[in-house]
Amino acid sequence: MCDMFTPTPPSLLPDPLVLPVAIQSFLAGILVALGFLSALAHRTLSDSPFRKAGLFGLMAAATWISFSDIAASLLHAWLVPATHPVSLVLAGATLIVWERLTADLLAASAPAQSMALGRRLTALGAGMISLAALVPWEPSYRLSTFLFGLLVALLAILTLQAGLRAHRDGLGSAKAVVVAGLAQLVCVATLGAVFAGWISRATSMAVLQFAILTFALALGWVTLSRLKDLRRATEAAQTDQLAAANRHALELESLVQMRNAELSARLSDLGDARRAAELANDGLQRALDELEQAAATDRLTGAWNRRRFEEAVLAELALAQRRRDPLSLVMFDLDHFKRVNDTHGHGAGDAVLVGLVQCVRKHLRASDSIIRWGGEEFLVMIPATHLEGALALAEKMRGAVAAIEFPGIGQVTMSLGVAQYAPGESLSAWIERADQALYGAKAAGRNCTQAAPMPERTAGALTGRTLLEVVWDETYESGNALIDKQHQRLFHLANSLMAVLTEETPMAEVSLRLESLLAHAAQHFHDEEALLRVAHYPDLAHHGTVHAGLLTRARQLQKEVRAGQLDLGKLVAFLAVDLIKGHLLTEDQNYFEHLRSVSSDAPSA
Repeated sequence: MCDMFTPTPPSLLPDPLVLPVAIQSFLAGILVALGFLSALAHRTLSDSPFRKAGLFGLMAAATWISFSDIAASLLHAWLVPATHPVSLVLAGATLIVWERLTADLLAASAPAQSMALGRRLTALGAGMISLAALVPWEPSYRLSTFLFGLLVALLAILTLQAGLRAHRDGLGSAKAVVVAGLAQLVCVATLGAVFAGWISRATSMAVLQFAILTFALALGWVTLSRLKDLRRATEAAQTDQLAAANRHALELESLVQMRNAELSARLSDLGDARRAAELANDGLQRALDELEQAAATDRLTGAWNRRRFEEAVLAELALAQRRRDPLSLVMFDLDHFKRVNDTHGHGAGDAVLVGLVQCVRKHLRASDSIIRWGGEEFLVMIPATHLEGALALAEKMRGAVAAIEFPGIGQVTMSLGVAQYAPGESLSAWIERADQALYGAKAAGRNCTQAAPMPERTAGALTGRTLLEVVWDETYESGNALIDKQHQRLFHLANSLMAVLTEETPMAEVSLRLESLLAHAAQHFHDEEALLRVAHYPDLAHHGTVHAGLLTRARQLQKEVRAGQLDLGKLVAFLAVDLIKGHLLTEDQNYFEHLRSVSSDAPSA
């Protein structure tokens, strides 16, 4: 690395400028530009190597300025001698950043990674030795200069060797690292030669500038290559997500079309048509429920995943707010689970997680839910239960798990944190209190349970999530089992969609949820119109026109979501105002009395 050099003692430097300051400043400007460009790339892409490359470019520029004639042209004459020890210290710091950057660039190569510790120790040693140059004693300065030069040469050789190993592994950035390592060796050799008096300073400065320029080009090469790799990876991930969403949407649309065709063919006979419609709808509902169950369940343990929990907890929070019922949460994870994976393998660790969930389920009620929160961390949501009851349940689970003897592993223990929901508290704050209690149990020695204290009540506070929730009420029922079941299903799907809109959810998932809602709405409108046609509802034509308008607006919103043009306000207004309040709770209420009167006029069996 060209700016990581051993500064030539002031006694060996000639008085006149060797190379024009403008040329030297141009090279410093290139390094500064590379540093700022890398920093901007890191700000946009949040990629660690770009941050380190930006820091390296700026520090390398500072080192070159302090070593070259640029500092001499800007400072008073009595300050010039101090620039050489400063340049050595800056070079040591830059050397450490360079080692960290190359470690990231070569991380994908196992042979190169085997040399990482040696390169890190060499860089740290050089950085510490460079500090001795600040001691105002000539022997100390010369000794630190000599030792620093040896360590820089050693690091250059190690980096070159690591780059060659990574190149044999097929790593794309290895070539640039090799070129940079060669340029670093050239810098060290040139500075050693001028220090020994073998070449003139004019020659050394020319060689140094050429080597530094080569190094800067190699650094720019690495930056461009990484940008291309990140762009390709991002495009591939987006393509896969969109393809999966489109396939799922086509499957749902195919199911809806198939069921509609079956219903249309059987509507000629009133009794058979109604029974066939109910059977078809039940079959579709089971298929969709199975799809949703698969998407909402952790594949390994069978516990709920985060998505399913976030959907279900909305209703529980709304119920707790409205009825003032208690609601508690237990967060737990296994103690020293990493040791199980490291000692017995991940297969044994997976078996422990499966056995853990099976054991915990035996102590839960039907209304309780277990959620895999991440890794070996789980949640248990316990409705209608105060803190004391949740603590008792947590202790029961802890004792049951500790009593299990896992084959080949033995006993495992877990730590638990318990928190009761406080009215007006946000979901994230509730989970955070349970998490803090879990950390308290860990700190207390593990294999124990701790309770989170209740927060101070905030008058009039509401959770951010429940502001976008529509709650089903018994007064909304029409008396027809099929219609009421479909209405409740649309309430649930609208709540689920509005819940993900309040978070940074990928557009593909938003599109998929909207597509599911659209399919259910289309099926419901079809079944509702068939029922009203048989009941001779006088405003059926107007009702069908309203249905068509709602479906048209929903499909337009789906197009905007797929195009990445989601308007959050427009979508929420459609769900809460147009579909739920304007139609299900207002327009549909108009035919309830008509259906009841038709049912009361029918002859009894």
